Amino acid sequence: MSSQSTFFYELVRKSEDEITLTLNETPSLLTQTDESARLLIHWAALSGREPLVKSILEHHPEQLNAEDDSKYTPLILATLGGHLPVVTLLTLRGATLDNRNSLGHSALQYACSKGFVPIARYLVELGANVNILDGLKETPLHRAATRGMEELIVLLLEHGANPNIPNSVGNTPLHLACEEDQRCCAIRLIKGGASTFVENRDEKTPLDLATRATRTALTNAAEEVAS
Repeated sequence: MSSQSTFFYELVRKSEDEITLTLNETPSLLTQTDESARLLIHWAALSGREPLVKSILEHHPEQLNAEDDSKYTPLILATLGGHLPVVTLLTLRGATLDNRNSLGHSALQYACSKGFVPIARYLVELGANVNILDGLKETPLHRAATRGMEELIVLLLEHGANPNIPNSVGNTPLHLACEEDQRCCAIRLIKGGASTFVENRDEKTPLDLATRATRTALTNAAEEVAS
């Protein structure tokens, strides 16, 4: 970690009084960046320091959607850190929901990959794109399926997530759920319209990747949906 990054990292971990004193002595810290083009607001959002984020925005509202050199915004970092109060503050101030970093990851994608259900629900209900693609052409549903997050899968499907979008190697969320033997998630996907017939680049269907027991359960679920 660089010297400026270390300074910001340590600063946001101090008490509110210590932070206020430091910023009163050196107000230019609010607009300085570290070696990754990251502002203090980025560090505050990542660390969940809601009062500091609020104070910065009062003085510098233009930083609301500021990007570092990897295109992380305060909202993406607050989500990555699992800080719903900061996520709420930023969105109420008008933060863009679907900004993506250099890897193509949005706030919702991070909420799903980390299993932060309350944040994911909040973002989805605000209108975050449930079918947004990252650099691997994966949607939030891919991430939830890989983690075995049934609650997230239900949430995403209820808000219009497409269960049949293939990623860069042709795997749908159902492929990933089967590959990880996440049976309950796979069944939820099938009930939400996922196809068991889509082939990936290796010409494998989701059922080809499932264990025998899971394959039987999914076949039965598909028959129930069809009937």
